[in-house]
Amino acid sequence: MKLSSSDLKAFLDMNTNPTPVKRARQISRYFLTIAFMMIAGFACADKLSASESLRIGFHRPSFHEYSREDLEISVKILTEEMGREIGIQTTVFMYDDIKLMRADFEQGKINLVFSSPLLIANKFDNTLLTDGFKLVPSGGNIDTLVVLTRKNEGMDNFSSLRGKKLGLIENDPATDLYVNFLSRSSFHRDSQDIFKEIPREKKSHQAILKLFFGQVDVICVYENYYEITAELNPQIFAKTQIIAHISGILQSAGFFHKNVDPAFRERVIAEVIKLNTYARGRQFLEIFKTEKALRVSPVELAITRQLYSNYQRLSKTK
Repeated sequence: MKLSSSDLKAFLDMNTNPTPVKRARQISRYFLTIAFMMIAGFACADKLSASESLRIGFHRPSFHEYSREDLEISVKILTEEMGREIGIQTTVFMYDDIKLMRADFEQGKINLVFSSPLLIANKFDNTLLTDGFKLVPSGGNIDTLVVLTRKNEGMDNFSSLRGKKLGLIENDPATDLYVNFLSRSSFHRDSQDIFKEIPREKKSHQAILKLFFGQVDVICVYENYYEITAELNPQIFAKTQIIAHISGILQSAGFFHKNVDPAFRERVIAEVIKLNTYARGRQFLEIFKTEKALRVSPVELAITRQLYSNYQRLSKTK
């Protein structure tokens, strides 16, 4: 709410020659009115965010391993249908713009955010976050990034990779950050100044296969995707190697707004953790190629935030 220009003019015209005391009272009433309106606005946002409905915001580009159709149709429809089945009113919103998603989260339009944890750590007010859950894919360590090269080709550490061809994944800021951190650590420059080419793939298994067939020299992916792809083709293990890794970089996670009623939040988390125990829940997990869901805390963003801080520090040195 805001005062119109006519309201302001009326206030200024109330008395052409008020006494000092009367004028002070008028000014006081005016600013008390403004303060009341501001508090009322914030209270509305708090009430909206705390109401007992689940309003999920998905940052679509962060889910690069999944098709747009899966996110827009399957995830939205199935999530809202499952919410009805368990008695939780659920609405799903899809976002391409992380700034708009943050604004809606702060204003209470959505009360659970799913995005790249790096974007959540750096683009959101972390004081507004509280516990949520993460989806756990099958395969190796889910929150470990690995840098892979081929064996026996003189690419046994990052400092040996100058002028090589680097393969990365589209819309995966965590892998970009880790590679740039390693580049800064070894060469004092970002990766685009070190590697000959940096082609990008839509999915991790595509980058792994390109490494295997010699179309790129080095890639960075989450370890669980490496494990799954190599299990289907064991020759990948024989031909490739991990030359660097970092653990504790969340792969995907959803965090609730702190204003969500704790009892409601705990109910939702409990229901999500049970998804792998019944058919419709497993159907939802299969869309994300995951086996189960686990509780996650904002504290688990600390290593991602520290990696970004370390990269920023190296970027300031020459």
